[in-house]
Amino acid sequence: MTVSPFGSEAVDNNDAFEATGQRIWNGVRDVLRDKIAESEFDRWIEDLRLVADHEGEMIVAARDPLAFDRVTSQYLRVIEKLWAAADPAERTFKLICWRNAPADLRDLVDDPWAIEAPAAPVEPEAPATSSGAGPAMTFDTLVTGPSNEIAVTLAKRIAAGLPAGTATTLIYGPPGTGKTHLMQALRQETARRDTGRRIVYLTAEEFMSAYLDGVKARDTSDLKKRLRAASILLIDDLHRIAGKPGTEAELYQNIREVTSNGGQVVLVGDSAPGEANGFGQRMRSEIKGATAVEVALPDADMRREILVRLAGHIAENHPAFVLTEEMMQRLNNGIRGPGRELTGAVWSLYTEAGFGERAPTMEMLEKIIRRHAGEQREPSIDVIKRATLKVFPIAKSDLEGPSKMRGFVYPRQIAMYLCRTLTRKSFPQIGRAFGKRDHTTVLYAFRRMEGDLGKDQELASDIAKVQAVIHELMESGQN
Repeated sequence: MTVSPFGSEAVDNNDAFEATGQRIWNGVRDVLRDKIAESEFDRWIEDLRLVADHEGEMIVAARDPLAFDRVTSQYLRVIEKLWAAADPAERTFKLICWRNAPADLRDLVDDPWAIEAPAAPVEPEAPATSSGAGPAMTFDTLVTGPSNEIAVTLAKRIAAGLPAGTATTLIYGPPGTGKTHLMQALRQETARRDTGRRIVYLTAEEFMSAYLDGVKARDTSDLKKRLRAASILLIDDLHRIAGKPGTEAELYQNIREVTSNGGQVVLVGDSAPGEANGFGQRMRSEIKGATAVEVALPDADMRREILVRLAGHIAENHPAFVLTEEMMQRLNNGIRGPGRELTGAVWSLYTEAGFGERAPTMEMLEKIIRRHAGEQREPSIDVIKRATLKVFPIAKSDLEGPSKMRGFVYPRQIAMYLCRTLTRKSFPQIGRAFGKRDHTTVLYAFRRMEGDLGKDQELASDIAKVQAVIHELMESGQN
């Protein structure tokens, strides 16, 4: 068996294979990350490892039979297509279960999951190739704005070894808002500084799998040794451990060991400390005692910057792939979810445009929006009102009433603006729905919001928040 193993020194001439193969695999993973649900990616795709190049086959391993069966049944076909489109050497993609791997392969290749997070600088990802690989997850490629700037600043302080509040930090927010990108950027920046600090990054799923493997073997000492030696311990997707008391207790003990030795722990989850349900008393206390910062949904300016950067990144290697201003505006309005959903739509458009070889068209774009967002229903005025009331702490009577206090006028004008932009209602119809106002009042509100939107960051953020709630209400069946 002639094998070029990745992560091994057994073959001297493997560097080129490793660089090319790993780069393509990273690109395939990046496309998948934007195409499937975050929870599914983190559970099944994140843990796969590229292990060898064998006689024209690129071999990727799943850790156990459960993972192998799930990836084979649900994702293997799309992975094979992405690999075929990306690999100029036309090698076949092959998935194996590591536990059932041939003995000669296991002799040549070290356990792919036994490699510690590097303490030396991590080599940056190469520019995107035909695989459609996304930009490396660094602070430079992370779009920063009002929704995440505090979290970014905190992460940079931790990477620089500066005081960052308590020894445990919680970064929380909705799925798809860039929390994992932030963690990887922290990891990369800490490693780049080469201060000798030991970084350990694990998803909650990886921690749980390692812990359960240790329990089965009646020896969890390797996991303890790995985590407790960390200067910085990063745990992603903390919420996945909720409701699993044994795993939670083990994680809690490791957190306490790291912090008592002067280390820093960064936890990432979906919920604020007060809403972190399913945990035991000790872990809840640890979470509530952490320095907590939120990563929220991006505002309109951040969403546009995400589109500009990603389109520019793709165009570096595919000059035909140009998103016009009209296209970016349509994407911004048509894909109303978090940044991950927005980038997923761009990568789908890239695929639709012959993997970037042809110029995208509005017809292609509309097809992608229908695919990602579904056939979009028009929200009712009542839904827009309810969404506005969820964002702003005022009563319905204040929203519709005659008061000219700014605290009431501002959300009222936002609601009127959204009624005009998201529905086909006329100015008179909107006016009647807001306390039987004259159409000129609605026209004034619309023009004022439209005029201020490009220069008022707070207004753009508030409108984005209301739009997000409208989207949530409609997804829950309200209209």
